Amino acid sequence: MKVDEFQKQESIRRFAMEQLPDMIKERLADLSPESVYARESIKNNGKVLLGITVVPKDRDMAPCIYVERYIPPDPSRFLQEGVWERIADKMAGDFRYALNLMEPEGESLFLPEDIPEKLVLDVVNLEKNRNSIGDQPYREYMDLAILMRWETICGGRTGKIPVTREILEEWGRSYDELYDIALKNTVRKYPGRIAPLEEILNEYSHGLIRDLESPFYYIGNESGLRGVAAILYPGLLRSLYDRIGEPYYVIPSSINELLALPVSFEPDRERLDGLIWEVNTYMLDRSEILSDSLYQYQPDIDQLVIARTSRGV
Repeated sequence: MKVDEFQKQESIRRFAMEQLPDMIKERLADLSPESVYARESIKNNGKVLLGITVVPKDRDMAPCIYVERYIPPDPSRFLQEGVWERIADKMAGDFRYALNLMEPEGESLFLPEDIPEKLVLDVVNLEKNRNSIGDQPYREYMDLAILMRWETICGGRTGKIPVTREILEEWGRSYDELYDIALKNTVRKYPGRIAPLEEILNEYSHGLIRDLESPFYYIGNESGLRGVAAILYPGLLRSLYDRIGEPYYVIPSSINELLALPVSFEPDRERLDGLIWEVNTYMLDRSEILSDSLYQYQPDIDQLVIARTSRGV
């Protein structure tokens, strides 16, 4: 990034941190929020996002909305008159909608009886998230970490809150005790899917991409979002092996899905290693990267192993 572009981005971030909260609070004056503040949050793989939080007087939860989704990609647009006012108007409107849909004060968030409904699993890169994992218990799986999340509805949107050791202590339960429950719930709420890649591309293009012959297979869930946990689903990897008829590589294409490729189609692991490095380096946003490693399904043990570590960091 050039120096002048960096300065523009830094100026935008500073304005959003220091002045945008007051602009939003002014637009929500009739709701008399206790406070409105900005805070940087570390997300997947250490990516930092700027969130604005509105703390209401009569709710146990405080919605947080990230500023980045409202920021025009071209910093020069902030030279136009009224840009920040329009951003504040839009964010205040979204906060108002979120606050109206929230549960009243006194509704406990982490009820043990809701565990079979709200507890799910999430998979992230262990090394890239070691600092942000903090006091969250996890199970190590290759170079990945299997975390627990608590699903909740805030402002009409599904959010996933990290489950910490403190929460487990309040429940009087351990990570290992709850793992199978969380896995079953994840399978139920986000059914796994394996399919030829051309089938997926045809669906996402609404039929515009047809007659594409590809050796790749999609591994993920029906929603197409945060589908990496599908590799934990009982029988899913084995069913793909039965379908392909031979061992296969698994390429971590993003946090949303993986791609499988029969070993016989590409015996050169170095080429796949280079593909992973190029995609992670030049094509994916930092927060979308799952791993720099190439995996391989081994049918004799019915699980994935690291076939090769990518050159990227």
